Amino acid sequence: MIGKQLRQLRKERKMIQEQLAAILNMAKSTVSQYENNINEPDLTTLVKLADIFEVSTDYLLGRSTVRRIEAVEVVKPKNVAYLGESIEKLSDNEAEYLRESLGVYRKVRDK
Repeated sequence: MIGKQLRQLRKERKMIQEQLAAILNMAKSTVSQYENNINEPDLTTLVKLADIFEVSTDYLLGRSTVRRIEAVEVVKPKNVAYLGESIEKLSDNEAEYLRESLGVYRKVRDK
């Protein structure tokens, strides 16, 4: 249910329901229904709302308290690209990175 998050975000922007409805090209009553958890937006509208308020869809859905995850550049150790190489050739940091990466992969794969 997105009601609480949507109302909070709209008020933070000092926006009234009519303004949000106009941006979304819908009736004010539809926005009111979203905020009061009477109706839920379809996926297209959910993504538009996330874009408007610059938050993640998970935040809107109440699945996360993190508003937006910024893109993070991951710098991979050069030797990790060559998995055929001997593990002994990896530095301690590279070996740790490889262990962590494989651990995350296993957790995701096993779900």
